[in-house]
Formats: sequence, structure tokens, C-alpha cells
Amino acid sequence: MSARTVLGVCLLVAACGGDDGGTPDAPVAIQPTANPARELLDTQLAYDVTALAATATITVAPSTEPGATLEVGDLTIDRVTLDDADLAFTAVTAPGAAHANDHTIDLALPASDVPLVVTIAFHYKHHASFEGADAAGYTLVWPYHCGNLFPCHSNPDDGLAISLAITGVPAGKTAVFPPMLTEAPAYQIAWSIDAYTELPLGMTTAGTAVSMWYRPTELAMAQAGGANLVAVFDWLEETIGPYRFGSKVGTVSVKWGPGAIGGMEHHPMWHISSGALADEETNAHEAVHGWYGDGIRIACWEDFVLSEGTTTYLAGRALDMVAPTVGANVWAGYATELSGISATAKVWPQSCNAIDIIDDDLFTNAPYIRGAFFYRGVALKVGAALLDQALAAFYAAHAGKAARMSDMLTTIKDVTGYDPTACATMWLSSTTKPAANTACP
Repeated sequence: MSARTVLGVCLLVAACGGDDGGTPDAPVAIQPTANPARELLDTQLAYDVTALAATATITVAPSTEPGATLEVGDLTIDRVTLDDADLAFTAVTAPGAAHANDHTIDLALPASDVPLVVTIAFHYKHHASFEGADAAGYTLVWPYHCGNLFPCHSNPDDGLAISLAITGVPAGKTAVFPPMLTEAPAYQIAWSIDAYTELPLGMTTAGTAVSMWYRPTELAMAQAGGANLVAVFDWLEETIGPYRFGSKVGTVSVKWGPGAIGGMEHHPMWHISSGALADEETNAHEAVHGWYGDGIRIACWEDFVLSEGTTTYLAGRALDMVAPTVGANVWAGYATELSGISATAKVWPQSCNAIDIIDDDLFTNAPYIRGAFFYRGVALKVGAALLDQALAAFYAAHAGKAARMSDMLTTIKDVTGYDPTACATMWLSSTTKPAANTACP
């Protein structure tokens, strides 16, 4: 028996006229067809967070091939429509499925030279393991759990426009979320619902308003963590390039629970664990993701260092520039972290989406810290200001697109005149771990 079971109602297309011009042929049912390459252009999401019910209105790109494939995790699909008519779909679960992106639906869409708009009504479930919407009020779907929240493509290189509307927010609480994103990876969209108070921090030279959203008893932590956040954001806009995701940004304190620290790049309102809210490096790090990781997507999971290594370096670099004492402490902390990283830990595997970022142990401190010290090594070789120019040139060339770490090496060479290949080998590929602040050869 096939694993593909048709759950919807088939869309019928009449085939007009036989070869003899006589009686028309019987209508032909368009069957659900796998087509994971068919791009998603726009996704409009509307959630009732009390009913755990939602709709996704998805604009699907033209395609010379029929069908479309969407990741749906453990969503309950209530109805799929095209032009208000029921559209057939097939639920598919990959053998040995372990992740949300192993659960998909194939749609009975025709080939088309124009975009098609599909509406999917569904219910979703709460998840307690950072794999969807948590009962505590926040969402987190990185790296490939967007299907537990909405029908999606989770590949990190896949950018689309996303809009979000939320109803059913409990009395006394506020939902903090971006109403719209452009060319964003699916994991970027998020919300958090809690008893929030907004702390406006100020405005950058470019006119971006920066805030902190904190929960009761967290004002002092928000003030500490945001002490230099406006200056950091201003430095990024002035040095690296224009911000892509709106004119209001900031940190949202989230209740991740005991032992969960750090943040998540849900730009323009990025999430930081309440336990790290007062930490300036964490706030700066998540801010930088508006340029690298979100503003520029990674082409493959193996390019994780392009997102996290670059971001870690720029967080330290920005704080060096706007608050030198803080910056010095940050780099001292990075050096301490470097000493605890295994020399054999993966940093930059030379493949593309051939490994699982979680199961194959790429999601460790190694890409963050060894990546940061790679850039530090380049800066010590050519000068930090010249490296700033290379990072700005890379952003100008790739903003709103996906890129690879190899592209970064090319840009550094083109802008600075220094070929960083040997330095990349030393910091990103070698199993011999250099000492902190080792300059590139």
C-alpha cells in the first residue's frame, strides 16, 4: 500500500473534446503531486491562540511541474482550498520520521505560469521542547520545526514574505510580534505573549526605534542589557548597511524555563531568555542577526558559521566600538569559551545539507567561537576597519539572499587583498585549535 493517502477532495479539470471532436473526455482528476522545489512566495498567517486554530494563505510560485510540497509537522489540516474550492492533498510521513520536516503534504496544484494562492485551515499543538508554540506563550521553531506552527519550507536558504496576525490573547497580556517580514527564513517569524511592558531605549541615526519588552520584576535587567543596544544597532546600520526588517526593533524577554539561556534571532523583535536579559553580549548578538543569519540567509546548514561566527564576531566588534570596556570583557569571555571547545568539534563541514545540524553535532559553541576568532585573526592581519568594509560589501551583495561561507572568503580577498583561505583552514577546518587572538598567517 502506498504511504500517500489522499485526504482531500480531488480538483477536477475537464479535458475538452477527443481526437475526433466528438463527446468530451471525462473530467481528469489532478492528483496530489510531490514538488518540494516549488517555491513559496508569501505566507499570511492568522492565529487564534486560545482556540489553537489558524489559517495560512500561501502564494505558491509558478511552476512547469504540477503539485507542491509543504512541511506540516503535527498540524491537523482542516481544509485546503484554491479559489474557494476544496483542493486535494496527500499526507506523507518519511520512513523513520524523527523531525517536523519529515511530515509533509503534497497538493493537487496544476502547473501554472502565474502564482497560485492556497488557503490552509489548521489546528496546532503546544510543544514543550522548543519545537513550536509553547504553552508558556512563546514560539520557537529553529532549525526545522516550522511545520509544527504553519505549513512551510524549513530549508535555511528559502526566504519568503510572511505576515502575522494574532487574536485570542488572554486578558492582561500582550502579544509582541512583527506584523510583516520580507525575504525571511521560516524560523524567523515568532511571537511571545506575556505581561509585557515596553521600555523605549532610543532611536538610531537612521531612525530605527529600539526597545526592550520586559516582564514584571525585570526592569533593572532590561536596563542593564539594553545599556548600549541603541549604540550597537546604530553602529551596525552605519557600518554594515541598512536594516531590512522595519523601523522598530528590540529585545523580548521570554520565559524559556530553568537552564535555558541565550537568545533567538526572531527579528525585528528577537527573543532572549529572561536569564540572559541583562547580558549585553547576548542582546548585541541577537541584534547582529538582523544582518547575518536573517538579513543574509545561509545556503546550507553546513554554512552555520557564516551566521553564527560572523554574528559573534560583530557583537564583540560593535561593543568594542561603542563601549570598549564591555567589548574587552566580551572578548575575554570568548577566549574562555574557546579553551573549552574540543579541537575536533565541527565548525565548517564541506558539504551542503548533507548533515543534520542537531543530530550531527554542528549546533555547538564551535562555529560561534572559532568562527569569531577567524574574523578576529583576519582583523589582526589586515586591520579591523578594512574587515568592516569587507563585511559591509558582503551584506550589500547578499542582503535578502542566501550565501555560503566560501562566498565570504572570496569577498574578504576582493576587498582587503588578503586571501584568507589558510586562515579559514586554521580556524574553521583544522583539528588543531589555535590560541585566542592568533593572527592570520
